[in-house]
Amino acid sequence: MPDSIFKTTGTNLRDVLASHDLGEILYTSIDVAKYYHSAMVVNFFGDVIIPKFDFPYNNHGIDFLKKKIQTAQKKTQARKLFLGLESTGHYHENLVASLTASGYDVQVIRPIDSKNERDNMHAKTDAIDLAAIAKVIISNKGTRSHMPDPIYYNLQRASRTHRQLTYQETRTKNIITFIVDKTFTGLWNPEDSIFSDKWGKASLLFIENYPTPQQAIKLGVKRLAAFFRKHDTKLGMDTAKKIIQLAKITPARSLEEMESDIKALKAHIQVLRTLMSTISEQKKQMVKFLIQTPGIYLLSVSGIGVVYASDFTAEVGDIHRFAYAGQVISLAGTAPRKHQSGEVDKPNLPTSRKGKNLLRVTVNQMALSLNSHCPEYHSYYSKKHYQYKDTPGKARTATANKFIKLAFALMRNETLYYPRTGNPLIPEKEYYQSIWNKMKQKLTPYLCDEVSDNIPQDNYLTKIQRELEEKYGINT
Repeated sequence: MPDSIFKTTGTNLRDVLASHDLGEILYTSIDVAKYYHSAMVVNFFGDVIIPKFDFPYNNHGIDFLKKKIQTAQKKTQARKLFLGLESTGHYHENLVASLTASGYDVQVIRPIDSKNERDNMHAKTDAIDLAAIAKVIISNKGTRSHMPDPIYYNLQRASRTHRQLTYQETRTKNIITFIVDKTFTGLWNPEDSIFSDKWGKASLLFIENYPTPQQAIKLGVKRLAAFFRKHDTKLGMDTAKKIIQLAKITPARSLEEMESDIKALKAHIQVLRTLMSTISEQKKQMVKFLIQTPGIYLLSVSGIGVVYASDFTAEVGDIHRFAYAGQVISLAGTAPRKHQSGEVDKPNLPTSRKGKNLLRVTVNQMALSLNSHCPEYHSYYSKKHYQYKDTPGKARTATANKFIKLAFALMRNETLYYPRTGNPLIPEKEYYQSIWNKMKQKLTPYLCDEVSDNIPQDNYLTKIQRELEEKYGINT
């Protein structure tokens, strides 16, 4: 087949036009609102077949829309129908799901594309919007948004919820740290290292019950040690002594003056515990759906854990909808800009930053993790960091793009990571055994019986397990 200047959507349009007369094609444009939507039906030439009508988003409204479409099809003897609507926050998603379930081909376009088709940029009515949407579909302009299938949708929802809860957790921890610095100065000083983990069970129990030096001194060493033992912590007499010694030399305001601080501290600790528990549950949910996608192969790369693999897979979606890795790079907005005109070809331009912000944030974070944990990527990052001394951010972006190419290959080919620079003295069986052990280590905290029982047996993790057993005789 010869090359085409059209993208994939244009190729589809070419196929449709080649197999249908223009009079046999209809276009239904839908203007989405929160509760009531508007629609109209036109033909390829822009003639209005069914003028603008309104319908609510409920079963009766959907049936009414279908009847209007059927009327238009009978009237024109149309054999091909396109439906188009704008992506409007989350309001369009349920309507798209309902129409897709009914067998309609629904195209989701960007609001900016329909805006560009309006004759008057400063005029906006439902009728004008419907006409603009129809123009976009007929001319096949703009970019189509992607509606993920149920597995990727659920993974994306779990991933984004986890991300939002993590932000809240960080904010809550910052507030707690601020209050503790006021009520018990120096307690969480990293140089003293009284608590190995200030967000651990023992630390939170102590500041929740005895948040001031006065309360700690009044309790005493023996009763504080007994308190730690009572709550099944690993701390005992030595830690209790350190805390009391610190309390005796720490200046403190009166309890009356800190009354609201103490109550606020307890309230935020309760919120933190809820967030930590909920975040753990979200990670289990992410694993449940990650295992059902090729994104599970990303866990074979050092430095990529459950969260990163889930976030990347959730934002990219089905990898098979991309023809090559550069499309994923463009989706992330990490591709360098191009400016070429005549003899001018400007090099080293900044990245486009036009794409999915969450995906761009994810791959940049993954690049830093790979630099820290994956030898092959640490070498690459270091080389780029030296190359771009004045703009070190380019090293991170270059590493992110290199990983996207790797992730595309791993997910498309459904294969585990095997670095080119690996140790040739290590047999393949031994290498893949270690990779499998690392993957299990990453997944084990989240694969409880409740999660495992709800995962279909025919998933990508069992596929990896079966292939390793059959090909290398690995004990999984």
